[in-house]
Amino acid sequence: MDKRRRLFAASLIVAVTAEAANAAPAILGNWVAEDGTRIAVKPCGPAVCATIASGAFRGANVATVSGALPEWKGRVRDPRKDQSYDGSLRLNGRKLELRGCLARVFCRTVQTWSRP
Repeated sequence: MDKRRRLFAASLIVAVTAEAANAAPAILGNWVAEDGTRIAVKPCGPAVCATIASGAFRGANVATVSGALPEWKGRVRDPRKDQSYDGSLRLNGRKLELRGCLARVFCRTVQTWSRP
């Protein structure tokens, strides 16, 4: 019976790892903010980074997150104020929401991005 438990545990770990690895591509690629600013979401080490690809803040990182569907949590940054917050990128249907949090409790969507 002990062998069955170990086999089950190993299978569960493989399934969870594969799910996490396959989930990230859902948010990777190019996005457009409501104001027309383009954002590129790419892998950056073990995390996923969102970088502004057009406009005055081109090249500025606005999110470094990790996780799995539907929400990747980490740090988000407002380049206008040069301030960072706890936050996330949340996939909501065909939209990607950039969420920022104050005191890790009060979270809200600050931008919604769509595919170009």
